[in-house]
Amino acid sequence: MEEKSYFASPERSDDDMVKADKALITSQKYFTEIFGAINGIGAIINRNRQIVYANEEFLSVLGIESLDPVLGKRPGEAISCVHAGEKPSGCGTSEACRVCGAVSAVVESQRINKKVVHETRITSMINGQMKSWDLKVASAPIIFSGQPYFVLTIEDISSEKKKENLEQIFFHDILNIAGGLNGLLDALKETDNTGEVKNLIDMSVEASRNLIEEIAIHKQLHDAEREELMVIYTDLNTTWFLESAVNKVKFLKEADGKVIKIAEDTVDETIKCDRILLQRVMINLLRNALEATESGGEVRTGCYTSRENFRLWVWNSAVIPDKVRLQIFQRSFSTKGRGRGIGTYSVRLLTEKFLNGKAWFTSTREEGTFFNVELPRLPGQ
Repeated sequence: MEEKSYFASPERSDDDMVKADKALITSQKYFTEIFGAINGIGAIINRNRQIVYANEEFLSVLGIESLDPVLGKRPGEAISCVHAGEKPSGCGTSEACRVCGAVSAVVESQRINKKVVHETRITSMINGQMKSWDLKVASAPIIFSGQPYFVLTIEDISSEKKKENLEQIFFHDILNIAGGLNGLLDALKETDNTGEVKNLIDMSVEASRNLIEEIAIHKQLHDAEREELMVIYTDLNTTWFLESAVNKVKFLKEADGKVIKIAEDTVDETIKCDRILLQRVMINLLRNALEATESGGEVRTGCYTSRENFRLWVWNSAVIPDKVRLQIFQRSFSTKGRGRGIGTYSVRLLTEKFLNGKAWFTSTREEGTFFNVELPRLPGQ
């Protein structure tokens, strides 16, 4: 019985076939000289999407000196994609592979027998550390001795995507907040009504706070990716912490006409964590939940504890569509438009890389959507 695949064929070439493919490619001296001279990351894969040849740049990115460690592996397996091991047949066969641009480029290239280029987001786990890639992947067919192969070229566009995010934050979010603040100050200058003056001042203070917050968000993410983020543990009361996070988001435009509740069974205990980082995680989760909630709807949050861990959660009634569900936590992915993908990505980055925890979600029609962040009660656990 053939193994089930959610997307690409699960069929693989055995070791002897892979070695024969490698021998055939390396015998094409003229081709390998040209391929070795190209500027960029490149590999040759066989009809079953397995690597049979690669240039020095490809090996260098993987931190290896010869092809042997990745010979016969598929590209996602070679770069330790977090989804590559979810199915026995590996890269290309898991549910998440349905939305992977790299696999799609290869499959489409095989189908139409032409060059295909797609962008993709891939999360790898290397030596226990999470690494996110934004890549442009091209697959082009080539024939050797009557056998079909595919030239896979990969361009790292992570810097370009980060620049996009930065520009979007400053040109969209921050500019909007600054424009709103300017409008409030203009209105303040024009009024003599004492009650209205106080109200406008309060709104201006909140707008300026939001402006600082947006700039701080990006700086935190930048420092986190450069591993320059300081983690400072302090005692936190769970109830106070959740109330503080809710108070910070209830003035956002995403919260208009919506209710945010703290669950009645939330535990009231003292935990140790970095307040600033955990606050950033919770604000992102609350904000995302509010964005997914219709006017008049409700968002809930709470905290559970056990002897070793504590778990914070955020709930809303909406169900996440499959295409979105499979890409959540990927850098640069967003349902809010080009250049907006930092929210859930930063949740996982901060939680798992710096707070020694775990972030995950569930989304069903029966129970709605729960985002969970589980952390050790004591630092270093």
